[in-house]
Amino acid sequence: MNKKLFAVIGISGTLMLGSVYSISANTSGYDLYKEALKKTHSAESATLNFNLKIEDNKKSILSSESIFKSDSVNQVNSISTRLANETEVSNMNMYKQDGNWFLMKDGLDTIYKMETSNNPHHSNSAELRDDVENLIDVMTKNLQQQITVADKQNGNHVIELDLTGKEIPLTANALSTLMIKHAAMIQDNNESESSGFHIKAKVPELGHDITVKQVKLTAQVNKENYIEQQTVKVVVTGKDKQDASHDLVIGIHLNASAYNQTTVTPVEIPADKVVEFNHGKK
Repeated sequence: MNKKLFAVIGISGTLMLGSVYSISANTSGYDLYKEALKKTHSAESATLNFNLKIEDNKKSILSSESIFKSDSVNQVNSISTRLANETEVSNMNMYKQDGNWFLMKDGLDTIYKMETSNNPHHSNSAELRDDVENLIDVMTKNLQQQITVADKQNGNHVIELDLTGKEIPLTANALSTLMIKHAAMIQDNNESESSGFHIKAKVPELGHDITVKQVKLTAQVNKENYIEQQTVKVVVTGKDKQDASHDLVIGIHLNASAYNQTTVTPVEIPADKVVEFNHGKK
């Protein structure tokens, strides 16, 4: 499967992995989720519906609805995304074909051509990966008994981790630090780019009294051993530099379907409308 597509599953399951890897190899939850990730990664094609929502004090500050289609055999991918913050809405379509990404945004006649190798966000992604690995190391120490696995009549399995309050004291500091750090990275990157192109997320910068109230993750694995659904909910409270209180809720929902059956049709790209997009520069 395309690495960008698989990353959606991987990132939304990061905390789940932290618990799974803490369980002995004889535990069904460990084997089930680990093997499902491997099987999912090996799929030649798939369709993912990915939704993200961030709320601050019960007010939505950023939401996205995306449909990812990946065909690794023919090396063709498509992504359609609707982004919204408190005041703006943006619709974009991205296509990967002929070895390049092409981006089309509603309201713009220009088609942007992007080479991902020149994307400055790659360094941030690598740093995020390293932080995730460190977070997993922290989380694996005390989460061995919290994961549950339920078998459904249709042959599917539901894996769940739901931690609240004192159940997550050792992970709270690591998790909150990670979230704040990379939220700030996203904010800085957005502010450095063209204001007419990107929608900005006004994520509050928490400075003290930071507490992780809840971490809830659910993954559904179908009888073919592919990840079919995955949800993540994280609740963090804290105060900013002005001592204002914030209750942040981050929610991710993923539906996966059409494994090894997804077809992505290449689109016609008019050469006279294509411009090189220098990502991260005005």
